Amino acid sequence: MNVKVCFISCVNDEEQYNECIRHIQHLSVPSHVQIELLPIRNADSMASGYNEAMIQTDAKYKVYLHQDTMIINKNFLYDLLFLFTNHSHLGMFGVIGAKTIPDNGIWWESLRTAGKIIEHRSTYRYLLFEEADYAYQEVQTLDGVIMATQYDLPWAEIPFNGWHLYDTSQCLQFIEHGYVVGIPYQPFPWVLHECGEITDTKTYSHYLNIFKEWRNKMKES
Repeated sequence: MNVKVCFISCVNDEEQYNECIRHIQHLSVPSHVQIELLPIRNADSMASGYNEAMIQTDAKYKVYLHQDTMIINKNFLYDLLFLFTNHSHLGMFGVIGAKTIPDNGIWWESLRTAGKIIEHRSTYRYLLFEEADYAYQEVQTLDGVIMATQYDLPWAEIPFNGWHLYDTSQCLQFIEHGYVVGIPYQPFPWVLHECGEITDTKTYSHYLNIFKEWRNKMKES
């Protein structure tokens, strides 16, 4: 049976996105798999853009990735199909994140960070954290650099109406609905993130406060 995999990105930099597409086009594609590329331009937020894309595509498998994310694992599609077809409870996976979320909401300050990635800021860095023993390891949160799903849940564009914490909040929603969020075993990094040095710390801090309030309400409900 043919299956469709949709690659979804919010786009405001065409040059970066074209490079992202080139990496997708170089992936090995199983004969029964159809690839769909779905850029969302002029999105009000990451969550709203992803919700818009979710409505537009009928693909069972969706890969939400930043426009500056380069998939360097040529067998990514084979790995995706193996993980999702053999683990029906695995709702979402990514490549880096944490097994616990600190009270401050900053996943990389967790004592149990997981996964691996190559990132390019002023120089290239290889980030290596806790590795899975077998197919994947269960985590509480993923970094939004890439998030693949086999089930659909609306992204929380209220209150996350910007570009931060949409990823951690979505992970917690998947877990709340009984799904597992995971990071696969990666013998080598699957992703290169051309993230650069720009960081809007003021806005990020604002959404951290929103996240903490949102998380507390979720625990109380």
